Amino acid sequence: MVLGFTAWFVATHTQVESELSRLLPEGATPTERLLLTELRTGAGGRLILIALEGEDADLLARASTQLAAWMRNSGSFHYVGNGEQAWTKEERERLFENRYVLSPGVQESTFSRDHLRDSLELRLSDLASPLSPMVKELIPSDPSGEFMTILHTWMTWTAPARHRGVWFSSDLRRALLVAETQSAGFDMESQEQLQKQMREALRAATGSSPGAAPVRLVMTGPSVIAVEIRQTIQNDVWWLSLCATLLVTTLLFASYGSISVLVLTLLPLTSAILAGIVAVSVVFGFIHGMTLAFGITLLGVVDDYPIHLFSHLTRESRAPAVMKEIWPTMRLGVVATALGFSALLLSGFPGLSQLGLFAMVGLFTAACVTRWVLPHIVPIEFHTTREGLHVARWVDALTRARLVVPLIVVIAIGSFIWSDTPLWEQDIANLSPISPEQKERDQVFRHELGVPDVRDLIVVEGSSEEEALQRSEALALALDPLVRNGELAGYELAARYLPSRKTQQARQASVPDRETLERNLTDAMKGLPFKPGLFQPFLDAAGKARTQEPVDIQMFRGSALGIKLDSLLFMHEGRWAAVVPLRGVTDRQKFRDFLTPWGEQQTTYLDLKEESNRMVSLYRNETLRLMGWGVLAIGLVLLVGLRAPITVLRVMLPIGSAIVVVAASLHALGERFSLFHIASFLLVIGLGLDYALFFNRRDSAQAERGRTVYGLVVCSTTTILVFGVLALSQIPVLRAIGLTTALGSMACLVFAALLAELPEKPTHLATTSPK
Repeated sequence: MVLGFTAWFVATHTQVESELSRLLPEGATPTERLLLTELRTGAGGRLILIALEGEDADLLARASTQLAAWMRNSGSFHYVGNGEQAWTKEERERLFENRYVLSPGVQESTFSRDHLRDSLELRLSDLASPLSPMVKELIPSDPSGEFMTILHTWMTWTAPARHRGVWFSSDLRRALLVAETQSAGFDMESQEQLQKQMREALRAATGSSPGAAPVRLVMTGPSVIAVEIRQTIQNDVWWLSLCATLLVTTLLFASYGSISVLVLTLLPLTSAILAGIVAVSVVFGFIHGMTLAFGITLLGVVDDYPIHLFSHLTRESRAPAVMKEIWPTMRLGVVATALGFSALLLSGFPGLSQLGLFAMVGLFTAACVTRWVLPHIVPIEFHTTREGLHVARWVDALTRARLVVPLIVVIAIGSFIWSDTPLWEQDIANLSPISPEQKERDQVFRHELGVPDVRDLIVVEGSSEEEALQRSEALALALDPLVRNGELAGYELAARYLPSRKTQQARQASVPDRETLERNLTDAMKGLPFKPGLFQPFLDAAGKARTQEPVDIQMFRGSALGIKLDSLLFMHEGRWAAVVPLRGVTDRQKFRDFLTPWGEQQTTYLDLKEESNRMVSLYRNETLRLMGWGVLAIGLVLLVGLRAPITVLRVMLPIGSAIVVVAASLHALGERFSLFHIASFLLVIGLGLDYALFFNRRDSAQAERGRTVYGLVVCSTTTILVFGVLALSQIPVLRAIGLTTALGSMACLVFAALLAELPEKPTHLATTSPK
């Protein structure tokens, strides 16, 4: 009943998060916090690159128009681009009205007689070009061409080829689109739902034409790849779990010959998982999917608890009495393991804190269920038919070869010392299960759309929006020579679209008074076929520009450009930050050195990949530090519980030796260690404690020791089967967890047996009568 109520509560009240950034800390420095903001809400993570593939280019063009219209009307996207008109009529009018403060071409010489003459002659030549209708409309109001200068300046990338007004690949086999979603790139649920809706919308659009050639929707981008990876992992885990379940079920049935016992084995683990979910949800308000996955992995040790009970049941004994007898040893293992995991609670990383709480609560819950619930529901007639005496004798014989353990450990340490392979995986990209096909597709789409994979950023800070914009403009003057020299392919800048008030006012000041401007214009028109009075709108607009209020970011609200500006210029921790994405940095170290003097102006260069790797390393080092404190806590608990330092040594040495040997074996196989290996070693410590404590338990009879050893062999074999299957996965994370835990369980069992206290041999006392 309690289990059913808890399951109902979990199903109806638990919020399971999938956004990976919720696992990360808030950051220790402003730079780290800004990086995390970019990871959580940055435009790069929300970008989706889309291709409609097929043989009929006209059909693809229609499908592109229909899909883009649906996406714009759905309210799920900040921006959708497919090559159609980029500006609405209202936005174009707004830009045109403010052309003299937004155009970088406006300076004092712009309105001189000679410059106006050159501009008018250029407009005449434009009238003979394909742009004639547009130019003819603009000439009376903008003879100097400032509006076209703005559009040209803002076009910071080479647009794809066009067919029927929309973007296409050069071979016309792909209609191309690019979109920025409202939801964050790490919000897996929203992203998956949105991608599904896009596919349905395309089917509805193309399905209206009977007999039409098929149109295939292909997408890429960080969020698309993340959804595909999650689906790959889920599929892999499903098949691997099915195989592991069949193997473990077969083993347990062969070991105990009872279906009811198989079902009861799941009770402590199920209770532990539900209790852990409830605890984390109450304390944190949500539980992350990764916490759930790793937490269940760490709770693998609780499967041993019912096996110990079942292995000690005989025809003469009853479950409550047996449980009472083995409980002290089990309790010590539970408390020590839980305290080891409790160190994670002290972490400043939400992911580790959740994991520590989940594991602690789960361990205590499973132990309580095994101690006070399970003995009363085990079938009375059940007892194990295998006493394990032959296994116990074999294990006891192993203790004669205990010197093998230090020899193996020395060899393992030597392999570390002499190995040239790096110990730690420093590049998180190598841990990703992204397939070569996904990488190639992403690169091809980015090349065709001209969308760079943003890795390099400059962050310019200021106490106000104006200060941040002025510093950005100064930075642009330093970056432009690098672009001309080919050291930098390009950059994006908020000040390109929204100049500082200082710059706008300087442009206003460069506009002469009406009398001077009219005189210069009259002189420039001499000999040219323009009608008198044609440029009256130009004179009116220039006069208005002299006194108008400078443009601010509010003017762009609700437009595609406004969305872009929001991602490039925003307030962060009470200060304004202007983010400058860079393209094609050829030498990052040289670029970092170049920007070092700018640090005094609160200008920081960020290599997102390097920063991400550094933060993951920080996460790893924090876990190692807490793991060390946890091991120390385990040692103290064992010392209090066992009250014999030599026995504590017999318990701890096998675990430490196993970790060293397994780590050396993995390293020899070419593995570089990551956070996933460390999490697996935490489980190995829990398993090793269980094995070593029971191996060193003083059994009153040889038969009792046989049942103890038999139970330990079954425990270890189930763990090896489950995680051995997981080690067959093609996904790096799952393979690391599986291989580490399977080898660790085997090593802990063997080393605990080798280093266990020798059982006392039965003695026969002879009594003689005194003479």
